[in-house]
Amino acid sequence: MAIDNRGRITKGGAGGFLSPPGHPEHSLHVETDLRRRPENRGSLSLRYAAEEATWLDPSTRSAARQVLKAWAAHRPPLESPEIQDWIHQVLGYFRDQYAGMRPGQTGSKWNVSNLRTISDIDPVLNADLHAGVNLIRRFYPEYTPSHEDFKQAYWGQRKASGNHRRR
Repeated sequence: MAIDNRGRITKGGAGGFLSPPGHPEHSLHVETDLRRRPENRGSLSLRYAAEEATWLDPSTRSAARQVLKAWAAHRPPLESPEIQDWIHQVLGYFRDQYAGMRPGQTGSKWNVSNLRTISDIDPVLNADLHAGVNLIRRFYPEYTPSHEDFKQAYWGQRKASGNHRRR
């Protein structure tokens, strides 16, 4: 029996809850196992399909790359209020989280299971190791954090008074 490596881009987000506002991973994903009933099909994020799913058919991988490339070409400006708010949320989500590998760990230093919590270092001076900065730079490579960005960092919802809730 031949392996079905076809996929298709379909509605519904997968894997992009920390992606910037308007990013296609909020509303699209790649559906696999197309010969199965819809409730039994596989699901991949666009990024995973485009970059890592080498087993997936080339046309689906190319389509996922094109969707991501189109967003990148027309992404909201880094200075826009919605992107600035997203930056503060990402920094809040990854508050005090830095890349690192403990003895015996495998995989990427950015894998959530390999991150280290360090609260007594300057996040701006250590920006290249900060997990939130790393994620932001996937979408905005030119991003340089400031101390003010880290002061405004929050996760959850902003309070009406303008104070931010810490995780």
